[in-house]
Amino acid sequence: MIAAVLAIATAARAADDEDKPEIQRMLFVESGELLTFSTVRGEGGIGSVFDVKRYDALGSGTPSVLVIRIQIVADGTDTPVAEQVLQRTAVYDVWDERYILRLEQPGSKKQVIVKTPAEALTRMTALQDIPVARLDALPYDKVFVMRMVVELNPIPKEVLAELRRYLSQGTGGGIDRGGALFGSFVSIFYNPKMAEAERVLRIQSRPFYRARP
Repeated sequence: MIAAVLAIATAARAADDEDKPEIQRMLFVESGELLTFSTVRGEGGIGSVFDVKRYDALGSGTPSVLVIRIQIVADGTDTPVAEQVLQRTAVYDVWDERYILRLEQPGSKKQVIVKTPAEALTRMTALQDIPVARLDALPYDKVFVMRMVVELNPIPKEVLAELRRYLSQGTGGGIDRGGALFGSFVSIFYNPKMAEAERVLRIQSRPFYRARP
């Protein structure tokens, strides 16, 4: 069974309010026992984490690493009911003139080959049908929000080492509790200066809930 999850209409934040995470509309869908989400075309997405300098760096031959940490919390709280993490890596093969992308989440690894930096950026930042929570963690009629911290090229090696361990476990499809990997999530979500990465993007969905069938 596939069913859409209802979003509650809320006023968008002021465009010049840089201290707050960006609010974006997401498409949430019930699929089997899981809740999945997709970014909505024209609603921003995560591509803006790449500025001109980092976009040009895609063709340098040095890996570009994108780490996407996600939490679902009950509206008005900071306590997660589900967590997910994704890693996307792009490397330009200077000999064959192609971009090699690795798209990873717990229990799923995919390699994609593309020819242009525009294609590499699109695949790196596409978020479509991503499993993010088990439905039994989301009671009917209770309001939730999804929060996302997107880090481009995290600096501490410990972060990437912990991420590798988490991705290799694959427990619960990656939608349970992330443990130490998410220990700094709240701090970064409210204060991007806490993140040790080249660029950081913070996004929050509009509130949503599961309507009773």
